[in-house]
Amino acid sequence: MPSHVPTYGNFFKFKKDDVFRNRIKTFPKVNFFIYTGSVYYNNENQKKANHHTPTGHINLYELNVFRNLHSASDGEVQMIYPFVTKQGSFSSFKTVSTSDFDSAAQFAYGDVVKSQYPLSSSIKRTRIAGGVSAIQESSTDERFHGTYNRMVRNKKFVVALKNSFNEYVKHSHHYSFDDTTNPRSSMSHDMGNNGWNKANQEMSLVEIPSIFYGSSIKKGSVILQIFMTGALAAEARDINKNGELIQVSGTYNAAKHNNKVVGTVLYNEGFVALTGSWDVSQQTETFHGQAGQEPRWVDFAEGANEDNGPARDILENAMFRMSFKGVNYVPTVTMMAHMPKGELNNSTNPTVYKKSQTKVPVTSSFRYQEFDDLLFEKLHHSPYPDPTGSYNKQTYVSKIGIYDDQRRLIAVAKLANPVRKTENRDYTFKLKMDF
Repeated sequence: MPSHVPTYGNFFKFKKDDVFRNRIKTFPKVNFFIYTGSVYYNNENQKKANHHTPTGHINLYELNVFRNLHSASDGEVQMIYPFVTKQGSFSSFKTVSTSDFDSAAQFAYGDVVKSQYPLSSSIKRTRIAGGVSAIQESSTDERFHGTYNRMVRNKKFVVALKNSFNEYVKHSHHYSFDDTTNPRSSMSHDMGNNGWNKANQEMSLVEIPSIFYGSSIKKGSVILQIFMTGALAAEARDINKNGELIQVSGTYNAAKHNNKVVGTVLYNEGFVALTGSWDVSQQTETFHGQAGQEPRWVDFAEGANEDNGPARDILENAMFRMSFKGVNYVPTVTMMAHMPKGELNNSTNPTVYKKSQTKVPVTSSFRYQEFDDLLFEKLHHSPYPDPTGSYNKQTYVSKIGIYDDQRRLIAVAKLANPVRKTENRDYTFKLKMDF
């Protein structure tokens, strides 16, 4: 690339002080609305951008954008897809079970195992009912003889986060997974409980994939809101920036419940755990299949891509909003491309030559000849249609190519408007590449 010395023929090598590597810290803003069993992301309809992306989802790598399933002319599949061939290495997709892969009735050796694109992602809510988390059972199997604890229903999801919760205890005791043996909680302020065990608590667990926030969720940016019939019923924020989600406003028993902790945020892992069990409105809705229920924080985000969640249009009165900012680091490389005086003033564009000249090389079985006396048009600016005077070399720079050490083109920088380069001018172009 351009530098002061063309070390590699027509290529110019970047010098040590021409390349700067740094990292940009960004805070992407994310907004989710959950209503009647549907999730809406950043107030947009993702299907308009790509009808293969469900509303409320992000399309990973933006694959199969507006591709048809099959060609209208010959019926060929137009959607790109990943595939592996069944062979001795036993490589396959996670969505294909080991028993299906091993079964000759499903896949014979040499068969192509296909998956599908696009891959998309969205938030997911899991309702965890209160009660014991495990039941002790026994086994008489020769290999696994003895007793063991079997997780009840979907309690495994919150038990799997036990170490993550306890890691955050240094920020707030509300992260404590088991606070029953040595309670540090207060009945009047801490989730309405005096000691708790998250494995046994009723909880609304909201999963946020990292593709939405980057490295972590920004502290102090989380806002949760519950709406009933279009009116704000309650709002919670992590105002202390320590992961505690505190109810900051409410329309029902506000004096009693405001400033209570409704749940916690796992900033790095992307989980929101809500355990506030008091009513936030006197209006009712059909929560977890039971009609006439008043909304609570443990009902937050019901219907958000939930397994065995409510059918669409069941929750007509309740709407939920979750917004936050992410912390995302973008590696960048800044490169200074130099154009010295007296260099890079020749063009290979065939339109640079004067008209009525033979520009096509002469070729035959024994000769190849190019013309080295072709005259260039005078491209310098003049108020006259055919100016006289000495010829001044000049070119217009529109693109800058970046090559690796094996002279392979890896990037092209395009200028918004071509820049005129004369022999008595030198330029430095600042190029920045994000990864």
